[in-house]
Amino acid sequence: MANEITRLLPFRQYDENDVINFYSLDAETGEAGSVVRVSAANLDDEPIKYVERTDSNSWDATLGHGLSLYPEVTYEVTKCTGTGATQRPLGIMLRDVRAKDENGENLLYYPRKKEELQCVVSGESVPVLTRGLLTVNTRALAGGVAPAINSLAICEVNGTLTGVAHADASTDQKHVEVGKFIATGQRVSTTTTDAFAGSYAILKIEL
Repeated sequence: MANEITRLLPFRQYDENDVINFYSLDAETGEAGSVVRVSAANLDDEPIKYVERTDSNSWDATLGHGLSLYPEVTYEVTKCTGTGATQRPLGIMLRDVRAKDENGENLLYYPRKKEELQCVVSGESVPVLTRGLLTVNTRALAGGVAPAINSLAICEVNGTLTGVAHADASTDQKHVEVGKFIATGQRVSTTTTDAFAGSYAILKIEL
């Protein structure tokens, strides 16, 4: 399935003014719906740099003995990994960051497919939502556990989320609150397999 890494479902509602578009993800791949924080943002640096890529998908690694420079956005975000003041979230990624499509095609050289998948490749800016409504699937929920309605949405490992009652939230957890869960449900497979079967929820982001 083409979109199998995403953590988002189609329903969403937000204003484009609440989307930040000048950070790249500091990894080769990453899932839409991941909670991220700023990891590099030195305004003394040029916003774009040209680099030789050394990963297995680079032109040099593919054909060998060639110089190909790739543009990369120097301001970066990284996935939040838990609680605490150092993990203060910026927002939630709206697009996957991918290297290849579901057929193993290198998306660096396949821009049309990249747009069809609504993803970006490593080094490109990825849209990060700071306020609005998103529907997250079971991959976005820590352990795949459905949160309680009206619980705080708190960052967990690998940019996932968990629900915590407001009265029970610690100071460290409140540092990484991204909003609250306003609806939850269960997706089940019927005659066809649902790639996102399990818990899902509507998240109101308030950052």
